[in-house]
Amino acid sequence: MRYTRTAIDSPPFPSPAEFHRSLAALHYSPPQPRLRWGKVLLFMLAIGMTTELVLRWIVGLGDPPLYQAEPSMEYMLQPSKTYLRFGRRIAINRYGMRSADFPPQKSSPRELRILVVGDSVIYGGVRIGQREIDTEILRRNLQRQYRRPVVVGNVSAKSWGPPNELAYLKRFGTFDADVVILVLSSHDYADAPSFVPVVGVVGEYPEKRPWLAMGDLLTTYILPSYFHWGATPPEVDRTQGSAAESERDIAVCREAEIALYRMVRSRGAKTVLVQHLSQPELTAGFMRGYFANQSVADSENVPHLDDATVLRGQLNAGKAPFYPGDPLHLDRSGQEALAQTLQSAVALALRAN
Repeated sequence: MRYTRTAIDSPPFPSPAEFHRSLAALHYSPPQPRLRWGKVLLFMLAIGMTTELVLRWIVGLGDPPLYQAEPSMEYMLQPSKTYLRFGRRIAINRYGMRSADFPPQKSSPRELRILVVGDSVIYGGVRIGQREIDTEILRRNLQRQYRRPVVVGNVSAKSWGPPNELAYLKRFGTFDADVVILVLSSHDYADAPSFVPVVGVVGEYPEKRPWLAMGDLLTTYILPSYFHWGATPPEVDRTQGSAAESERDIAVCREAEIALYRMVRSRGAKTVLVQHLSQPELTAGFMRGYFANQSVADSENVPHLDDATVLRGQLNAGKAPFYPGDPLHLDRSGQEALAQTLQSAVALALRAN
C-alpha cells in the first residue's frame, strides 16, 4: 500500500521553505508613500540640476545682454556690462556701445575715431563674439592701414531705426569722431519707433539676469517661438515684414536721417551712408527703401555705398555670409565682408567731405 502523508503525521514544525516564507512575512512592510515621493523628488532634482548645468556651461544660456528703457530712443543696451553668451564674449561699454571703453574725447591728435551707427546688423547678435563683429574687424584693419591709434564705437541695438539712432547721438554726442557711418537696410526707411514697451516684457529684451538658464531658455526662446508669449511685436521688429509701412513712418525716418547728417556735420565730423543688402536683394534687385535712403543722402550731399559687391563675391566663392533661414543678418564671414565695406566708407568720407 502506498504511503500518503496526512496532517496527523506532518511534523509539528514548519518545513524549511515554510519557515523562510514566514520569516520574510514578519520582516515585510509595504513601502512608505513618503519614501517613494522622496525618491521621485530626488530624481527630479538631479535631472533639473543636470539640465541647468548643461544649459549654462555647455550651451551657454543664463547670461543674456540686458536692456533698459529710454524715453527718447525706446531702449538701449545697459552700459558697463560684459556677458558670456553661447560661449562668446559680449562687452558693452559705459555709453551702451558694443565696444571697448574709451574717453569721450580723443586721447591724442593722431587718433582716428570712427562711430558706426546702426541696428542689429551692426550689433552683430549673440552668435558673434566681440573680436569677430564688424566694428572690431574694422578697427584692426584701420590700424594696419593708417598706422595710427584707432577707436571705433559701435552705436547699435537690435530693431533700431533712424529716429532711435538720432536720439542716441542727441543724448551722447558724437564723441569727437572724425567719421560717423550710418548703416541702413532697405526696411529702415520706414522703421519709425512705436514706443511699445518691450524691456522686461518681450523675451528678447530682458531687463534683469534670469535666475536660471532654464528660465532663460523658456522666456527667450521657447515661449516666444512656440506659444507667441513674449514675442517681439512686428511694429518693433520691421525685419518680420508684416508691419504696415505708413507714409507717416516714412516721413519720420526721412526727417531723422536728414537731422542726423546735419547734426554730425555740425559737430565737425564727416559722414557717410552704408546700405546693407539682404540676400534676396543680391539676386532680385533693390527694394524701395534702398532708393529712399539713397535719395536722402543725395539731398544732403552725403556720400554713400553698399555691401552688394563684397557679399556677392562671397556667395560666388561658395561662402555663406548670411545665417541659414535669416536673409539679413551676417555670420562670421559676412562680418568680415561688412567690415571691408565700412573700411571703404571711411576712406570715401575722408576724401569726399
